[in-house]
Amino acid sequence: MGACLVKKNVEQDTLLIKVQKIIENNDLLELEFISRTIDFSASIESIDKIYFTIKNLKANLLGLSLFYGSFDCFKFIHKTLNASLESMEKVFLEQKTSAIDLICTRNCIEILDYYLPHYEKSFEFCPLIEEVTESLNLTSNTEILKPKIFISTYTPIHKACEMGNINIISHIHKYFKEKTIIPYTLDLDYQDETSGENCSLISCRIGNYTMIRFLHKTCKTNFRLLNKLGENAIQILAASNKKKNFKDFYECLVYLVINVGVDLSHNYEETLLLLENEKSILFYQKKLKEKGIEIDKYELEEKNKLIRMKQVRSLEEEKLDSYQGSEFNFIQLYSDIMQGTDVEEISVIDTHSHNATPFTSVLNELPPN
Repeated sequence: MGACLVKKNVEQDTLLIKVQKIIENNDLLELEFISRTIDFSASIESIDKIYFTIKNLKANLLGLSLFYGSFDCFKFIHKTLNASLESMEKVFLEQKTSAIDLICTRNCIEILDYYLPHYEKSFEFCPLIEEVTESLNLTSNTEILKPKIFISTYTPIHKACEMGNINIISHIHKYFKEKTIIPYTLDLDYQDETSGENCSLISCRIGNYTMIRFLHKTCKTNFRLLNKLGENAIQILAASNKKKNFKDFYECLVYLVINVGVDLSHNYEETLLLLENEKSILFYQKKLKEKGIEIDKYELEEKNKLIRMKQVRSLEEEKLDSYQGSEFNFIQLYSDIMQGTDVEEISVIDTHSHNATPFTSVLNELPPN
């Protein structure tokens, strides 16, 4: 009996490995053929059951084809083998991801076009992945708990933008262009509640000139927003460039100033301090001058240098210099320093004084044991 079970498990594992390879290669003919075999029916008893693990992600047959972006297999498994899109989504949601998230990050264009109508219809019924916390409404005498969603990660459209997947952005934009309601997960202008970034600001943060231009010219997204730190598109671009040194930084800067019309006078001193490329500095200063702001980066840097104040040493501290070295004698030091000192001059902690003990204010804040 045990031998039969081992044999069955080995046969199942062998078939699953073969099926995974077929789907990875998007080999529709092989998938059609193997799906009609007795081994397939015996090994995959339920089409929606989880049989595969790829990079720590568990998936059923339909989810596997989505992960690999194998559209022909995905459509066959859904239409012919009657796999459930809802079951696939449930498997992903339990792992804190979603089908649309994987589609956007893995750049699955064909599956996106096939899946979008279903996603649009089912979106309002989808459970939220983000954490839900409760906040108090203190506008009245009664405290009312109101659910508030705090989004800790980018939406699928944000991730597609961050990864430079312009084809995904383009297809989603075209699909919802004439529609009045767009799921926030696919809204190009939706601002992440943590960072305050929409796709426009994200494109500036990654310094992607092609994406910036595409979002502005084709998608007409909003570049005039501020993030949660009060930074605009130009400042976000400049700050990111200081860390990563973008290849097309100058082109991005010029486009944002001239074509998009982002306010370059917003926090201009901080932005100017961030600029390092001479060409970019001269351009930025020239454009500021056109707005009536005359400023020089190097003069600004001098003004903002932190001057380290020379610490003045007391006479007592200077006396200690003569006691340095290997011959240091604390008894001699104490005798010399205390010689001629009135005992009454030595400070005594007043036990009745509230502020006599160091860090009293901190200690008072500590909770009782």
